[in-house]
Amino acid sequence: MVIRWISISFLAFTLTACAALWGGDTDDKRENAQNDAQFEPITVRVSGFGTYEDAGKDRLNTRKRLMARRASQVDAYRNLAERVYGTVIFGSSTVNEFVLRNDMFRTYVDSYIRGAKMVAVNEHSDGVVETVMELKLESRFRACVSRVAAEQVKDLCPISVPTYNESVGDVQSKNVDSLYYLD
Repeated sequence: MVIRWISISFLAFTLTACAALWGGDTDDKRENAQNDAQFEPITVRVSGFGTYEDAGKDRLNTRKRLMARRASQVDAYRNLAERVYGTVIFGSSTVNEFVLRNDMFRTYVDSYIRGAKMVAVNEHSDGVVETVMELKLESRFRACVSRVAAEQVKDLCPISVPTYNESVGDVQSKNVDSLYYLD
């Protein structure tokens, strides 16, 4: 009889301890959901620029026009990555006899951008091609960035696919579930 009461009390203690652990997990999930809700989604909009070597002659060359457009598009992606994840800057300066002799800076961007939307491509009269791009940063991405150390953001906080129809008004391909927008 004594063994039965000891077994029952041990079992009750074990279940109580496990219930506290299980309940704590839902509390953490609830707290994370509340933290995510405090961040509103934001849209980041950037411009990228490309140009011809000689705006007068190269404007008639289709290949060079496409290259200028592509350069502006890649520049827009780079600017978007810099705005979302930041830029690593390396620099060095050489001083000799209290005079600056050499000053060098390098920037480094290594990111993965998904869900970016090309808003517009404009060709200006001076030969500059401008690409405007935007990216919606959802609340869960912003919440993750607020909880993670700066050097871990790139690895631990990926940009999620938009959860609703971002491409309203765009030309869409039917019967295809794609992560990419059509230009």
